This record gives sequence, C-alpha cells and structure tokens, in this order.
Amino acid sequence: MGGMNLRIGIAPLVMVLLVSRLASAQVLSVGGGKTIRAATKHDYARLELNFDWIPELWRNDSWVVDLQHAVSVAGFWDENSLYMASWAPNLICKPANASGYVPYLQLGLGVALLSDKTFQSQDSGINDDGTSNMGSYAQFESSLALGVVRGDFGIRARVYHISNAQLADENDGMDVAEFGISYHF
Repeated sequence: MGGMNLRIGIAPLVMVLLVSRLASAQVLSVGGGKTIRAATKHDYARLELNFDWIPELWRNDSWVVDLQHAVSVAGFWDENSLYMASWAPNLICKPANASGYVPYLQLGLGVALLSDKTFQSQDSGINDDGTSNMGSYAQFESSLALGVVRGDFGIRARVYHISNAQLADENDGMDVAEFGISYHF
C-alpha cells in the first residue's frame, strides 16, 4: 500500500513539473516502440521534454557536447498497462558549426518510477512465461540515441535499458527500442 501512496503522491508532482517547465523547454519529443530482450513484448510510447543544463559543456573546433535535463512520461501496453515517469541528464555530442542536417549522439543515465513492478504479456516462448519482474517501482534508466536535426525538427532512434541495478531481489530488467520525432524551440 505504501508504494501506491508514493505513486499517487509523485504523479501530480511530475505533472506540475512537466507543465511548469514546458514554457522553457528547448526540445519536445514524441516516440514509440517496443520492449526487446525481455520476456514481455509491450508496445511503448513516450513524451519527453529536454532543457538546457550546461550548454557547451565541452567544445573544440570539430565537436560540441551539451548537457541537458530530460523529463519524460511513458506508457507500456500489452496484457497489463504500466506507466513510467523519469528524469535523466543527457550528454549530446554534435558537430560544431554544423548547418543543414545536423547528426547527433545522445547518452543518458537517470532515474525512473514505474506504476507497477510486473510486466505481463502472452507466453512468448519455451524459456519464459511472459512475465518480467522489475523487482521495485524505482528504476535506473540508461539510453543511447542517434539522430539528426534539420531546422526545428528532428528524428532519432534510441535504445533504453531499465533496471533496478540489483537493488531489489528481483531484477529482470528490460530494453526498449524507440523511434522518435522532435520539435526544437
């Protein structure tokens, strides 16, 4: 019951943060995909806002690295539906002084809160029962993305890993493959 109260208490806080920060967001992204390398096969959608934290954290003549905050909400759908709120600092490496189509590499590591500890799908094979036990509501999230931006719009492919880093007895972990589009303010 304590976990339910925690989720109910945090959900409004996350929504207030998202709404209040929307006015100063630099990037709004929408993505969709599927869980991969897991006993479950959930469909997935994510809404993410990125904010500058330290622009030009590092720069030389060829490359620039920015540090951004990413705040997101995501949903997973199959036999059961789960939701996730997350925050992650992201390093974004891109060519310096680029114009036109600008490629980038994004690395992120952050924290996430799940609405449930168990993902359930139809039995997907002889070696699993269609259940992924995440072990706890609190999770860590790491990500790697490749994308390109032209003007105000961008596209990206990203892979996430979500797990509790062995902080709970159960830790099935999960990977998510995502394709997303973004608008840059």
